[in-house]
Amino acid sequence: MSKGVRNQIVFSLIATLGAMVMGTILGWTSPANELLQNGVGFPISVDDLKSFGSIFGIGAVFGALPAGKLSAMIGRRYSMVLFEIIIIIGWIFLTMANASWMLLAGRVLQGVGVGALCTVIPTYVAEISQPHIRGTLGTIFQVYVVIGILYSYIIGSMVEYLTFNVLCGIWTIIHVVLTFFIPESPIFFMYKNKDKNANTSMLKLRDGNDADIAGELTVIKTEIDLQKANQDTFTKVMANKANRKSLLIGIGCMFFQQTSGINAIIFYMGYIFNEIGSSITTNTSVIAVGIVQLVMTFVAMMIVDKAGRRVLLIVSAIVMSISFFCLGLYLEMSRKLVHKDSILSWLPLILIALYISAFSLGFGPIPWVVMGEIFSNEVKPYGTSLATATNWILVFAVTFLTFVTTNSIGFLGLFWIYSLFCALGALFVWYTVPETKNKSLTEIQLKLAGNDNTPSSTSGV
Repeated sequence: MSKGVRNQIVFSLIATLGAMVMGTILGWTSPANELLQNGVGFPISVDDLKSFGSIFGIGAVFGALPAGKLSAMIGRRYSMVLFEIIIIIGWIFLTMANASWMLLAGRVLQGVGVGALCTVIPTYVAEISQPHIRGTLGTIFQVYVVIGILYSYIIGSMVEYLTFNVLCGIWTIIHVVLTFFIPESPIFFMYKNKDKNANTSMLKLRDGNDADIAGELTVIKTEIDLQKANQDTFTKVMANKANRKSLLIGIGCMFFQQTSGINAIIFYMGYIFNEIGSSITTNTSVIAVGIVQLVMTFVAMMIVDKAGRRVLLIVSAIVMSISFFCLGLYLEMSRKLVHKDSILSWLPLILIALYISAFSLGFGPIPWVVMGEIFSNEVKPYGTSLATATNWILVFAVTFLTFVTTNSIGFLGLFWIYSLFCALGALFVWYTVPETKNKSLTEIQLKLAGNDNTPSSTSGV
């Protein structure tokens, strides 16, 4: 492994630690539903518990929308630090809460920070990575999210509420400190006409060959100068065919990631296992599914630059659709059985584990990879923000509507709705999403513009 590749991996691991923070916050809801009953000195209603899961998504929307523009102004690194500080304030609210409004405010603040990090981190990783490892480094985001969720599940089953918050919040501080040791994106420096800074940054990210680095920076500068010459309002930026298509792809991937039902499953997994009548204990089920998700996300990281984005997304969507359909069939059949076989009691866990495996292999990590690489520099501040905002609007909508819809159509209807959306996701990818593995960011833009004669690249941004 060359020095440049090693540095790209290390800096990506540090930058993407923000996704670990996101995972602990996402996973917080399930253990907190029980810990809050005895962990605070005021009553918590059922409606409050539901709100803690869903209101987080509202904050994330308000964090995502300005994050692209802000990171273009002050840089990717300082943006990460700023939004992590907002998350720290959120943890303080949760830990020192003496009323329900403080818990809600803490979750909103955490949402603002996480929504912004989801915009900034994939952009940073894509901009520092060479094409042949960009997919692998991009999937680190989802690996960290899963580790954070699993960490919350395990810690939440072992400690009291205040300790739980401290052990989750400490990762935010760790990320802030480590972020000061990574280089700023060379593309950001070039966009700010800081060529010397860009060269210094690139020396840390490549193997130190001045000629190769100069050539790579020249290509980047040429593309940026062209985009600056054509830079205009959002409406005029969207007049470009490649920009319109990239926005459709970025938003579409995020739309189908969330309408696959993942956050409804993650936030309310314990409740779902109880409702569908599984005999397996809730803690066992939740932790087992978390381990499956972690293992399969690692598998995705290993194969994304070999199998490609399209194949993994399509296979992921089809298997998720089948899993939800079969889970609905299980519910329908179990109602008619007087004596339920002990083997059948394992079926919900097996089907949800299959669903989680499929999600972790494709629609979990890959939309973040696609978002980081699909947008040109001129549309990136708009595209990353809109795609991430779409994601978090749907996090709120899906988690909030889960209980509303189950009251009217039950889990049977809910699972079959998710099955339908997963199938539609497969069709969307088949007809819309191009393969981007081993292509430079410039080559991807040419492909989106309709030039398919773009050779694969193993070097260059």
